Amino acid sequence: MNSIRRNRGFLRRWRFSFTKLLIALGVVVAIGVALPFGCVGNRQFNTEPEDYLRLNQTDGGLPYAVSVVEFDDQGEPWDLAQLDAVVELIRNLNTESEHGIVLHQFIHGWKSNASRDRDSGQRLAWFEDQVARLAGYSEEAALKTGEPARPVVGLFVGWRGRTYSLPILIDASFWNRRVAAHRVASIQLIEVLQRTLRAADENPDSKCFLLGHSMGGLILERTVGQMVMAEILSVEDSGDSVPLGYDLIVSANPSTEALYSKQIIDALKRAQVELVLEDRAGARRLAGGPMMVSATSQADGITRWLIPFAMRLNSIFVRYRGNPSPAHPSQKTLGLHTAGHVPFLFSHTVEVVDGGVVLHEVPGRWNDTPFWVFQVPVEVSSGHGDISSPLWAGLMRQLMERNEIFNPDLQLRLASPVPLD
Repeated sequence: MNSIRRNRGFLRRWRFSFTKLLIALGVVVAIGVALPFGCVGNRQFNTEPEDYLRLNQTDGGLPYAVSVVEFDDQGEPWDLAQLDAVVELIRNLNTESEHGIVLHQFIHGWKSNASRDRDSGQRLAWFEDQVARLAGYSEEAALKTGEPARPVVGLFVGWRGRTYSLPILIDASFWNRRVAAHRVASIQLIEVLQRTLRAADENPDSKCFLLGHSMGGLILERTVGQMVMAEILSVEDSGDSVPLGYDLIVSANPSTEALYSKQIIDALKRAQVELVLEDRAGARRLAGGPMMVSATSQADGITRWLIPFAMRLNSIFVRYRGNPSPAHPSQKTLGLHTAGHVPFLFSHTVEVVDGGVVLHEVPGRWNDTPFWVFQVPVEVSSGHGDISSPLWAGLMRQLMERNEIFNPDLQLRLASPVPLD
């Protein structure tokens, strides 16, 4: 009798797994049938220097530039001449500018690529507007401080996030593009980010802001997480502080598994590091902003519904260990959801008050690190693709100002907790 029960239990589990397998195979077949139609080729879009490096200036005469470095489906740059051109420009502007530059790196997400065509998702055109806006911020800050305004260089990291031009097929590309995003989070992307960052840092007054959207947020955390880990360990080795490569890192509506985000938070908690601002005399104070941010719209259906569904299909072949603490989310929960939908990881809440964005620390928060995780109201971001609202721009500016990105006299550093001046 016990043997019969065991066999029946095995058959029930087998039928359940077989059903999940059939669902997964059905999705794969449907995507495979759709492949030949409306395909956007795996190719370089910006082949001429005038396309991948455009120099402009504000009405006040401040130079700003938009550069493009494109990656193929295997995470390799199409043409390293794109990288060489922007590095040379950064160095030239650094030489001409008393206080260096502001470097804004951006990694776009799903449904976009580096084309300027209307069917490209238009993210490159949007980024050009953001760089112009950042140059305006630089001019405004210079008027307040009396210091010369710093030029702005934008680096647009392009990859094949958009593989189809037809809407239904674009949605069906989610699984395929998520796998590609993991490949784009490559050693060579780290090289591109680091070479441009180090060129900017040749002038110690330069600042750098990195933004990744959607699957670009996944790419960001997968690459920058390794760089941040090296900085954390450097603080522990020195027992003092180290300068940070980035003055602000933001993942907007990221599709990163919460499990990976939690690993970064865990490392920060174990190291017990703090984010400080140091002036030219060496005096320090706590920074008002974060080192990293994961910000998710409350109205983001992609990260709320589609990603957990996709990850459940993937979990047919994934094994999670048991939950060691009932007070913490399980490994499986973290593996199936993004950080923006795991309240345990939240560091802040966000509300809109009198037309502005206000952040509040979560009382008794577990995540008390410089990696902030929070949701934003629909007024700030109306959905997965919306990072264009005035309130979103205001939130980004607030985070920049908390970290004094527009103040060349202060340097952001990661430090061991010591008495501050």
